[in-house]
Amino acid sequence: MTTWTETIPVFAFFALLTFLPGWLVLRWLGARGLEAVAASPVVTATVLAVAPNVAALIGLRWSWLLVIVSTLAFAGAGWLVARVLGAHDEDITPARRLLGRPRLDVVVACAIGIGIALVTILPVIARPDELVDSPDAVFHLNRIRLFLDTGDFSMLNPSFYPNGFHAWVATAMLGVGSPIIAVTNVGAIFLAAVVWPIGCVALVRHALTTSRLVTYAAGFASAAFVAFPTLLLGWGVLWPNLMGTAMTPAALVLMLQAARTRAASHVLAFAATLPGLALIQPNALFALVVFAIAWYLSSRVRAGVLGHHSWRRVARDLAIALVVLAAGVVAAPMVSASIASTQSYTWQAIPLWEAVGQIIGGRLQIYTYLWGLLVLLLIGIGWIVVRARVALPVIGMWLACVTLYLLAASSTATWTHLLTGYWYNDKVRLASLAAVPGVVIVAAAAPALRSVLERALQWVPGTGRRRTIAALLALAAIPLGTVVADAGARSAVLHYFFYPRFPERVIASRAAQASMGELAALIPPGAGVVGRPENGSPLMYALFDTNTFYRSIPVLSSGDNGLIGAGFDEMTTRPEVCAALRRHNIRYAIDSPHVYWLDHPERTSGLFHLDRVAGLEKVATAGDYTLYRITACGLGS
Repeated sequence: MTTWTETIPVFAFFALLTFLPGWLVLRWLGARGLEAVAASPVVTATVLAVAPNVAALIGLRWSWLLVIVSTLAFAGAGWLVARVLGAHDEDITPARRLLGRPRLDVVVACAIGIGIALVTILPVIARPDELVDSPDAVFHLNRIRLFLDTGDFSMLNPSFYPNGFHAWVATAMLGVGSPIIAVTNVGAIFLAAVVWPIGCVALVRHALTTSRLVTYAAGFASAAFVAFPTLLLGWGVLWPNLMGTAMTPAALVLMLQAARTRAASHVLAFAATLPGLALIQPNALFALVVFAIAWYLSSRVRAGVLGHHSWRRVARDLAIALVVLAAGVVAAPMVSASIASTQSYTWQAIPLWEAVGQIIGGRLQIYTYLWGLLVLLLIGIGWIVVRARVALPVIGMWLACVTLYLLAASSTATWTHLLTGYWYNDKVRLASLAAVPGVVIVAAAAPALRSVLERALQWVPGTGRRRTIAALLALAAIPLGTVVADAGARSAVLHYFFYPRFPERVIASRAAQASMGELAALIPPGAGVVGRPENGSPLMYALFDTNTFYRSIPVLSSGDNGLIGAGFDEMTTRPEVCAALRRHNIRYAIDSPHVYWLDHPERTSGLFHLDRVAGLEKVATAGDYTLYRITACGLGS
């Protein structure tokens, strides 16, 4: 696939796979309207992440038949639970329960967000088969290939890791096939350009009002931030994190809806999203925890300001909440080794003032401030404080994200890691999270601008339709101040990930991939091949189903990884190296002068200059890559 028109069937297939299973489950749980549509992808993730684990336990290979069976089982279980708990609405006909009543303004708003996202993303990436040059892409692509090879789509294949993203893409590939890079790229873009805007429209309408102005503003606001989704399309590359964040707005809607109404149908619908978020990327689940805490604390303060509760009661509630929060934060790494591990990541700290500029001014991996976005945020905050106080908790959520970002960016202290470690202390992930409540704030700028413009137009003769004109100008201010004003910065940051300026930033060019493909055809099926991971050879597994020993960049130095990597050039004199090669059926080695920037030469020091290593026989050279057959260790046969 070299052109985007070739991917239209893939986009359509992703739409069917992503929305239909979760939609059926949510409708029979009792969820309705836009909320059911927006949240259906995360419930689909629940189905596609949980069911393969069950299938693997009973020895079944994941297939489309199991997708259908699992969807019907989840939908049936939802219907049964809803009936038992009295959440099933008998007054709604089956046709209405499934189809609902779509509103034109909502459809238009979602189309606006989808259209802007596609227009700003597709031309920059240019080709669907272009590999994003971020190291995590190698791991994720290889895991998708492993799922397809083994039929085991569980979170334990090959070792414990959330399987939501990989199971989703691999399931899609069961229907559309390869090439794996193009399908994965389409999946990532679908999350950024379809799932995210629809979720944003649902969240804005729930947090502010359901007016047409705000609804349309939500569509424009979904594309206002560079931190998300643009940055996460390349950084990392954090595809699971992209998926979790894209689905967070809709899950947040269901959470707030359940908290407000306490209706059984809403509680059940929200509960159905939680396994999916956890198995996509656990920090998406922790994001909801942060938003819930911020919502509660902000609501208490709001109750005191508006006189709904006494300040004494508010102070008591806040104190209790903060004590419970502190206890949970301290205890979490003590009871969970996984949490302790993610909290151990350390990044270089930057000055606090610089961190403020990055998160407030949008200057994260960008060389200019996003002034239009900053102004819209300030206007939106002012409008919420003065005229839309019901949305005050949204400001609390945004401030919580900003605070976490500042801690992650400017501090390496242990106590701050207790708070930011759920996101690997990575400020990029936290910046993308801030876009969730940020979209609501930007959308709130539209009614504020309309109010100001309507007053200003009173003094302009011949403007009888002042309200309409003011509304159109207010809506136009959002894309003009963000998408248009920031077009250069937005394109540059995404282009950098797919088309780096320096060769050492490229994992494997299309020419390199073609060379590796030529050599892969010379390797017998199942025979293992080893090479320095930094030369791009781990991609041979994802692209050509070659049994590569290393499947990520970089690799761990423990166990056979370190033994083979550091001792390969001594295999003729070290029996333990030969034994490790035999354990993994490694019969070939691949060499190349190309070195990716994330280099750890000490971990694979034995794989340098294979032309000088005893016990190898040259097979062929293609481009910058040379394939060798191992003749030592009794592996020559």
